[in-house]
Amino acid sequence: MNEHTPRWVRFEIPIDTLDPWTLLPPLQQDGARLMAWSAPSKGVNFVAVGAVIEFRPQGSARFDEARTWWKPIAEQLDTRNDGGQSIDSQTPACVAGFAFRSDEQRSSEWMAWGDGALCVPEILIWSSSNKSVAVFTIDTMQDDTDEKLAELRDLLDDWMSRAHPQSSAVANGQVKAPGALEGAWEAWRSRVESAQESMATSGLRKVVLARSQAFTPAETHSFDPLATAWALRKRQTDSTTFLIRRKDGQAFLGSSPETLVQLENQHVTTVALAGTRKRSAASSDEDKALGAALLDSEKDRQEQKIVSEAIVDALGAYVRDLHQTADPEIVLHPDVQHLRTEIHGRLNQSATIFELVKQLHPTPAVGGLPRESALAWLDHHEHLDRGWYAGPIGWINPSGDGEFVVAIRSVLMAGHIASAFAGCGLVLNSNPADEWEESQIKLQTVRQGLAFQQSVDR
Repeated sequence: MNEHTPRWVRFEIPIDTLDPWTLLPPLQQDGARLMAWSAPSKGVNFVAVGAVIEFRPQGSARFDEARTWWKPIAEQLDTRNDGGQSIDSQTPACVAGFAFRSDEQRSSEWMAWGDGALCVPEILIWSSSNKSVAVFTIDTMQDDTDEKLAELRDLLDDWMSRAHPQSSAVANGQVKAPGALEGAWEAWRSRVESAQESMATSGLRKVVLARSQAFTPAETHSFDPLATAWALRKRQTDSTTFLIRRKDGQAFLGSSPETLVQLENQHVTTVALAGTRKRSAASSDEDKALGAALLDSEKDRQEQKIVSEAIVDALGAYVRDLHQTADPEIVLHPDVQHLRTEIHGRLNQSATIFELVKQLHPTPAVGGLPRESALAWLDHHEHLDRGWYAGPIGWINPSGDGEFVVAIRSVLMAGHIASAFAGCGLVLNSNPADEWEESQIKLQTVRQGLAFQQSVDR
């Protein structure tokens, strides 16, 4: 490789219109490492497979380390078309995920995941409203470009020949929740009351308390992460469904209604999401009444205001011309409805998406306010390794644009256990029973998407 040859070359090649998620069954069959992403409201779907290069930042400086790692790679990255000419590309060149917090003593279920991971995928299959492409990334110091490209194209051709929509059966509630209620409500109530005592006697204004619930399948079945992600994607059409599958078969997935940050041509978009009510299946009038009660709720409006103000303050150092919608709107999902405020601005020239993630995470919608006070309270009272739950999950393209969502409404699947997570924002006048019910509703979003593999002998 001479000094003018880029270290990493991406070949972005048009393919026939394809839903990338139809490749998930053969990829699971082959035991591939992957990340899948689906944002139906934006018309974007992709599957990223394998790793040309990766980085696993650790510790409290992980976002700074991620930025430092990515910068020289992006500078040595060249995207070309099928004819070999350099082109501008908007497709993801790096996919990334981070834990909620850095932690040197992870629980056994999260041990393999660490504090974060960034990966340049070897093969990316991307579909948007106007194109479908395959992107093959080659390390020119490791492989002969022509030979490696031919190998990767053959591999994709094989997956495409076996592609099909996922058809595994949704569990439809046929799951067990061992120890689901034993002492859980009492512990929850005690923690809510402890948080309120802290808010009454200190500067703590809000804290988000989370809990997890493990589910197991019927004895003749096994959970299927890919089918579960597919079921969530089909049902949660106004959310971003994501799936990260390790080579050892462990998977973290969910359908997030919350964009942490989106960056496109210096334009920054984020949302403040706080305040929750269930949806009513009984009647549209009752459903509308629940939404109206949410809009009129002093507690929920206060929580929403706290979140939106904190986001604007956090972005001020890196984003100019910040503005937000005057009043929160109701956003509807199949199981819940939320208050949401959109926030927009222009990125300062010297900043990157990693600064934005660092400034925003964790938002008061998943951590609390003031941030450090809330995190300190959680350290002493929550008694839960959140792992990657409520952490940033997303992607970056070669020019630095990209998107991260907050990994809520999520589940960690390993073996025959599916551990779902849910959190609730507590303020001084929160009602412990109402917050408990809210956590149950949020857990139901994942539970209703749990899907089985074909029956197996056990």
